[in-house]
Formats: sequence, C-alpha cells, structure tokens
Amino acid sequence: MRKIEFNELKLKNINDEETFYQVYLKKLQKNINTDNNILAPIKQYEIFFLNILGGKLILLNKDYINNTDNTNSELFFDYSIALKVYNLMLDIIEGIEAEENEFNELYKNERLQEDKEIEQLKKQDDILFQNRKDEYNDVINTNICNNYLILKEENKQLKFQNEKLKEEIKQLSLEKSNNTNFFQRLINKLKNKK
Repeated sequence: MRKIEFNELKLKNINDEETFYQVYLKKLQKNINTDNNILAPIKQYEIFFLNILGGKLILLNKDYINNTDNTNSELFFDYSIALKVYNLMLDIIEGIEAEENEFNELYKNERLQEDKEIEQLKKQDDILFQNRKDEYNDVINTNICNNYLILKEENKQLKFQNEKLKEEIKQLSLEKSNNTNFFQRLINKLKNKK
C-alpha cells in the first residue's frame, strides 16, 4: 500500500487537512452508479495512506491523485468490493491502535480472519475485473459494436445539424415577423392617407 502526501491530491478549494477529511468522510459513497457505455475496464479505486492528521487510510478514485507512480498500489475494479476491503482495513488498523499490547494476542485470530476476508475480496475483485475485460474484448471485436459506434457518431452529427436548423428557423421567423410588421405599417399609412 502506498503513501500519498496531501499536496499530491487534486483538490478544489480545500487547503486544510481536517476540512478535507471531514468532507471526505461525509461524501464517501456507499455504492457507485454504473453506466452502460462501452469503455475498457480499469481498476480505478485505490486504498492508500494519506499523510494527514497522523496518517489516514483513504479510499479514492485514482484520478484524484497526481502521483502517477503506482508501485505498491492497492487498486480495485469494483467499488463495493473496494469499500468492503477499506472498512475491514480500517477495522484492523483502528483495532490495533486502540488496543494495549497485552490485548493484541486476544484479537489476533479476529484480525487474521479479517485478513483472509480481505484476500478473498481481492481475488473476487480480480475475477470480476478479468470477466469484464473478457466481456469488453468480446463486444469490442464484433460488428455490432462497430455499427453501434458508427450510429452513435451519426446521431451526434444529426443532433448538431438539428440544432443548426432550429437556429435557422428561428432567424427566418424573426425576419418574417419583421417583414410582416413593415408591410403592415405601410398598409396602415396608406389607409390613413385616404
């Protein structure tokens, strides 16, 4: 597991470590929405130690980290699995910190069980990731996918053209309205002169 410095995070308007941690804890998602786009699967959720407030264990999308050195990274594909591992790791770390040395032996079996569960979750995440990669490769190499991508691009172009035509119609309507008003005023002047 790698250690990240506070200044290596991509933050918006948060300069204080305590503020960041409070916002982070409030916004830590319980699950993640998935979309149906055809994108290559990547392991994007990382568990790492952040060097703030004496060191905190953090689960974050790796896109929010400026440090590109992925040595010793704990990356996950599935957010729900990453969240379970994160909570187990927090439980282990907080348990060790809170216990006195003589009580460490009492909870050793419990921590070993949590370590086994973490390893099983990591294997499960790897299997999910591999399955998704296989699905992606199967889909991306088909004519259906190629046709879908072509249709998607055509749809984008048609929407653009549609917007242009709407704007032209709006302009023509304004011009027609102005011409109608001009002729109406001219007719009214001629009627008034009689």
